Amino acid sequence: MERGPLLGILHAMKGTERVLNVYLQAEQAPVDIRHVEDVEELHSSNGIKITTRDNTIWLDAKHVSLVYQPRNNN
Repeated sequence: MERGPLLGILHAMKGTERVLNVYLQAEQAPVDIRHVEDVEELHSSNGIKITTRDNTIWLDAKHVSLVYQPRNNN
């Protein structure tokens, strides 16, 4: 997956309760990303550093197969 769309989604999540489910290649279960505090592009062409309330995540976007956000239909 391209890094640009992921960055846009993650930046929009900053300071919200939104959740992003990320499926990585060859994995059966998604990684849930929530409570995003900061998002940073890394020097590599696909690297993203995500700081959440609980974790720091380094993600290589080229290994992402699928992402989705559960909709809030309120």
